Amino acid sequence: MKAENIRRVWFVVFVIFFSFLGCEKEPEVDLKEFQIVKDAYNTGHLTVVQAILSDRKKERKLSIEEESLYLKSLFYLSEWNAFLEEWKGFERKTPELILYYFKVILLSKEKKQIGEEEEKRLLELMAVSPEACLLYLQWNEKRVKTKHKSLFLAQIKQFQNYLDRMNQEISKK
Repeated sequence: MKAENIRRVWFVVFVIFFSFLGCEKEPEVDLKEFQIVKDAYNTGHLTVVQAILSDRKKERKLSIEEESLYLKSLFYLSEWNAFLEEWKGFERKTPELILYYFKVILLSKEKKQIGEEEEKRLLELMAVSPEACLLYLQWNEKRVKTKHKSLFLAQIKQFQNYLDRMNQEISKK
């Protein structure tokens, strides 16, 4: 009975050991360094941000926040191919970055296949974002059917109602 218990203990130790090896940690980011890069981004020094994060990327895997800033800087620097290359490996695709992705596709004028996940995320955004509706219409300019146009017209009225209500709230204050 003792030998069986010892085997179980060793089995548990091996499982725990290999599970730690298999877990990939999020890279630790020096908050001061990240704040410097973030401040550079916010003040419009996009080339500096792109250069710093490109160098860091060669040294280690970028954190999610760094990767997001890197993608945004590539977008605003009009480096479409680099943006699309980075997009392939990016995991956390925020609504803002989804909109940037479709803008890159439209601006680069390259025939790129849109991933099913990206298209689904854009469709989800259409209920709350006029920009998402516009990007969808531009991307699907020849495939939008007449019956879908009435849905978009209704969406325009809904967005206009929100704008009117916002205007009323602002004018009250």
